[in-house]
Amino acid sequence: MYIKLFNKTLLLFFLTGMLHTLSAQTLDEIIAKHIQAMGGADKLSKLKSLKITAEMDVMKMKVPITTTIIQDQGFRSETTVQGMTVVQAINGNTGWAINPMTGQTKATALPEEAVKSMTAETDLTGLYNYKEKGYVLTLEGEEDLAGAKVYKVSMTLKNGIKRINYISKDTFYILKIIVHATMNGQDIKSENLQSNFKQVDGVTYPFTSEVTTSAMPGTTMTLVITTLEVNPKIDPNIFTMPTN
Repeated sequence: MYIKLFNKTLLLFFLTGMLHTLSAQTLDEIIAKHIQAMGGADKLSKLKSLKITAEMDVMKMKVPITTTIIQDQGFRSETTVQGMTVVQAINGNTGWAINPMTGQTKATALPEEAVKSMTAETDLTGLYNYKEKGYVLTLEGEEDLAGAKVYKVSMTLKNGIKRINYISKDTFYILKIIVHATMNGQDIKSENLQSNFKQVDGVTYPFTSEVTTSAMPGTTMTLVITTLEVNPKIDPNIFTMPTN
């Protein structure tokens, strides 16, 4: 009796371990195909900076946005609305903003929650080398996304920010990203539908994004990239908070 019970227990542990291994292999295969679809490890490993010029359509306004990023170092966006330029920047683990639309004409430090959320934007390579970055990924199954079959892969970043990536079973592009973040003590959910994928210098990018957020219910922001520069020379001082 004890031998039979022992054998059954061994079998259970064996099957559980095997299923876990198969699941891990499946996730790794999906990520490997995604990395290849985005341009491959060789290209992504050499991605050090980006400069993006785009136009956002929001509430019947055309809003130009310029975004400059240095991998794992700095992020800066400049958004012009009604002739006024709003600046948001991340410099390592600190951040600051200038928002003349609220009367804030001098640089002001961003709250910790905002810095935590925006710091993830300094990672240009996404799921590439996710284990080395300290990201935790889980394959949660398959779903249908507006007729497209996708893998649902949840991701927890090193700083605790949670994302859900919907990866196409056909192209292995990320078609949708859901992000949960805390702002002013409230849980903010944002969804980003990505399309119009193009390659620039061998790396694939979505040139169109449709963004909705619980912070602005009922509003869809459509972002269209007009120019994208890969590995431009960037002065790191643009991320430093002005002393005013």
